[in-house]
Amino acid sequence: MTPHPSTLTWGRYERLMPDEIEAIFARHPVAYLPWGALEYHGRHAAVGLDGLKAHGLCIELARAAGGLVLPPVYVAANTIKGLKNLPWARHSLDFSEGTLRILVREHLDQLADEKFRAVFILCGHVGQPHYDIIKDEAQQFNARQTGTRAIATSETDLVPPEVVKVNHAALGEIAFLMHTDPDCVDLARLPADRVPTLEQDAVWGPDPREASPEKGKVYTAAFVEAAMRVITEALKLTKP
Repeated sequence: MTPHPSTLTWGRYERLMPDEIEAIFARHPVAYLPWGALEYHGRHAAVGLDGLKAHGLCIELARAAGGLVLPPVYVAANTIKGLKNLPWARHSLDFSEGTLRILVREHLDQLADEKFRAVFILCGHVGQPHYDIIKDEAQQFNARQTGTRAIATSETDLVPPEVVKVNHAALGEIAFLMHTDPDCVDLARLPADRVPTLEQDAVWGPDPREASPEKGKVYTAAFVEAAMRVITEALKLTKP
């Protein structure tokens, strides 16, 4: 049985009927925009890890705070493909920084045109200057209008480093993914006789073999708590 639109508090934008979108928007005019990458994350994780992670976290956040989750954008600059001293040229797409800027700007302008009061961009990929470009475009957007507030952040900017450190295909990212998309992780593909490394396994950060869905659930709860505070503050800065 399909819920009546008046009972909905959140939803996945692309899966909703217009009246369902309007019903959610009337109570929670917040858009969540997961921004990922198609990038090699070792043999143990799906190449869409960044977008899958960001999308899953945005869904958890929307369930708690209300609002509309858009499909993830899989356009990233500065992926692992560009690290010429590493053998990871395949299974990664690397777009130009100019293309990235245009897409961020136009997504924000389109969502402002839809009258969202807050747009929460969650960057699953934080390679540089990719991440700074998205944050810079959000800052420029906020400077040129007052009706919509853009937030550009990442889970590791919101969660304390003693909980989750910045990493690539390591403990933090893998635990998040085991919680949101467990079928996209296979720890058995990691070496059993040594600690995984960037050079051999595309792993940078704490040992991913220590990841678990339970840790991912704890990390996600910390993220949701922090992100809800950020969204509350952003909504105070907009004019309904």
